[in-house]
Amino acid sequence: MVTPPAVGRTLRVLLVTPDYPPAHGGIQRLLHNITSAMPNTEVRVITPQTDGSEAFDNDAGQVVYRVPNPFSRALLRNAAFNASGLLAPRKWRPDVVLNGHVVSGPVAAMIAHRYGVPTVLYTYGKEIAGRPGMAAWSLKRSASAIAVSEYTRDQLRTASGRGIHSPIHVINPGVQIPAPHTADRADRPTILTIARLRDWYKGHDMILEALPRVRAAVPTVRWVVVGDGRIRSELEARARQLGLDDAVEFVGGVGDDLKNELLATSHVFAMPSRYPKNEVGGEGFPVVYLEAAAWGLPAVAGNVGGPAEAVLNEVTGLTVDPESPQEIGDALIRLLSDTEFAARLGRSARERTVAQFTWQAVASQLESVLRLAAGGKK
Repeated sequence: MVTPPAVGRTLRVLLVTPDYPPAHGGIQRLLHNITSAMPNTEVRVITPQTDGSEAFDNDAGQVVYRVPNPFSRALLRNAAFNASGLLAPRKWRPDVVLNGHVVSGPVAAMIAHRYGVPTVLYTYGKEIAGRPGMAAWSLKRSASAIAVSEYTRDQLRTASGRGIHSPIHVINPGVQIPAPHTADRADRPTILTIARLRDWYKGHDMILEALPRVRAAVPTVRWVVVGDGRIRSELEARARQLGLDDAVEFVGGVGDDLKNELLATSHVFAMPSRYPKNEVGGEGFPVVYLEAAAWGLPAVAGNVGGPAEAVLNEVTGLTVDPESPQEIGDALIRLLSDTEFAARLGRSARERTVAQFTWQAVASQLESVLRLAAGGKK
């Protein structure tokens, strides 16, 4: 836990990031929400243009410099951002540069050098495994770094090897806490998963393989899958092969209102993420577990990496071997059958989230790290 910052003069923070709203994604939401919630800072942002950015920036509460970036390929897009980011306005002098991604390390380092101020690196997990060299390069040129979990910190240390002495602070993501709700849970025992159907490591396939076991014990069970992507058709085909058409609902991408309704009326959240050897991926600290916890849902999560930090076994949910449909099935059966146990875990999940993971709480930690890097400016 990072010590909250001393209240003093406004700290000027320049966030340099290729990922920022209104572009969709967890990193985008995290960077906007946490920097917006820092209490004693003035934040300005350098980030690429994207569809809808003008309307978003008018209400963002931050000064946002948008730079053109017409490329779709990741390599070209990242290179263009590192080049064009240097052309952003120079009159405003920050106290510290917050680098929002390892791929923007070059432009963040050059801007920091221009002003003679330090850089702080933000890391999440998957991008370190995908670009270990860039992660090490960026950390070497940073006064310190932030990792969203202990798992992510270990990944960054491994990528950087020996001789890296920059401190790495763990600051978990935050979440918006909904008001206590009185909606009844659904009549059918309902498992909910919210995740893009793009990566196998999220564990949708393992839940499918576990469902026949679950349905044998809980005949009316249903699994609602929120999200869309390239593996959806394969999952739907497998559901048909297993005879689960009446138990599985692929609802695609949904708006916040329907998502919140599902969170309020489901019984269990499940996403048994894993770390396969043949796939660059994995969860640093999945915010979706916190979203489910904030609505009082117990979770079933993989017992590896960030999910094992986001979900506390037998306290806020159950962690299982994410490669074992049997363990996943048994955990789901237990939570769907023992309603008192599930309710207790759900209450604990919400209480922990309210106590530790509000945006105000995590933003205060971030401000403390940035002030420390800037030399204790008050």
